[in-house]
Amino acid sequence: MVLQRDTSHVSATAATRKPHTPRQGVRLAIAAALVVALSSSVFLLAGLAAYAWYRRALADCVEWGNTYRLMDEHVAALSNQATVIANRVSRTKDVDRKSLDKLDATAAQASAQRRQATASVQTVGDVPSACRAKQSPLALRSHVDAYRDAALALKPWVGRLRKAEHPVAVRVLAQDSQTLDETAGRIRAALPGVRELARETTGLHDHRVSRELHKAIEAAQSVTDKPNQASYGTLLDTERQLFARADAAVHARNIERGIDCGRTACVALTFDDGPRAGTSQQVTAALRRAGDQATFFAIGGAVNDATQTMLRNDTRYGMPVGSHTMSHMDLPMIMSSGAEHREFDEASARIAQASGRPVTLLRPPHGAADEASRQYLADQLGVGIALYDVDSYDWAVGATARSVQWKVTAQVRSGSIILMHDIHRHTAAALPHILDALRAKGYRTVTITELIDRYPRPGYVYYSRDNIIPW
Repeated sequence: MVLQRDTSHVSATAATRKPHTPRQGVRLAIAAALVVALSSSVFLLAGLAAYAWYRRALADCVEWGNTYRLMDEHVAALSNQATVIANRVSRTKDVDRKSLDKLDATAAQASAQRRQATASVQTVGDVPSACRAKQSPLALRSHVDAYRDAALALKPWVGRLRKAEHPVAVRVLAQDSQTLDETAGRIRAALPGVRELARETTGLHDHRVSRELHKAIEAAQSVTDKPNQASYGTLLDTERQLFARADAAVHARNIERGIDCGRTACVALTFDDGPRAGTSQQVTAALRRAGDQATFFAIGGAVNDATQTMLRNDTRYGMPVGSHTMSHMDLPMIMSSGAEHREFDEASARIAQASGRPVTLLRPPHGAADEASRQYLADQLGVGIALYDVDSYDWAVGATARSVQWKVTAQVRSGSIILMHDIHRHTAAALPHILDALRAKGYRTVTITELIDRYPRPGYVYYSRDNIIPW
């Protein structure tokens, strides 16, 4: 007997199944579209995260590679200086032997630390080769770690060398006329900027801060008028008090403006290469409409009768203007060619005359600085060096408003100093969108001085709020 499968119930079920209605078809299509959109969003977010990781790794590599180089140069200079001072000491002079031995030991230890740091980054190579684009983020990160570890290992030795040198130097150089003149000149160079700060903070609610700053300025003026009548130690103490009081004034002003970048997320926007009619004005207008601040770095050669009003307006709106040299020449080249007076001094004077405010910060073209240029800027101009940890690449060939916005938002983090240029139309076009994006991320835009919450120190290098190279 052949058994046959009973398919009657299948036929009955099939008979009762109804085709999809148009409404059901629409629902299925919508569901499918949502799934596709969700999948696309996930892939897009993952792609943006990977892009941000790569851009940040590339920026960190350049930042920390150059930080290590500058730190190494400075520790070497301070170690040599300590050795020179120690060699000037006669063992029969009134110098504490314990202090002298400590200075010798500290200089030797600093030199040993330099050798160790050099060995740790030898396999990485120099910054141009180690930090070239189109590398794996993992490779870039390994370079970042090596540079950062070496730089941070050297950083404490700046303070240790200064501290060990002080008790010996104040005795050995107490009445050394050249040292007295150089130290007085350094204080004298910083006084215009500190005086301007005193003028701007006269109306602080905390009157004590203003009074103390004015007293410090008077004391500094007094000792610099007759430096040979003061001791080296007195000049150093006067300089220290001047900057301590200036720091207090900056901090008090920040408090009154509701700025606390130690607790809230802040970034500093900066613009180089201006002023240029049209684009510079568009940038300033966009900032003012949004209620945001920025710091500008002008080229001295670009300041003329047609553009100086722009700089005056920037400072009137509370946006400081620093120097970007006279002709956009790299700082090491300026020093080697003997062009310091024109590129630094004359540029700062021209910019200050146009803006109505003394220059307290200088932005090195192409981010290039060295020990010699830091020394000159600290001693002769009394200015700090403003670098950056976010490069918008708005200067690159093919840059667009969209690419500038993406690069800024991909790299930015709390405490960043962002490099842009107010001479490009695509930068001016991107700025309103960048400001919106920063605000959406919870960032407040401030000036560099507001970001660091201190008066800019001569010779210091500022990459970000969290990466400052001391002098």
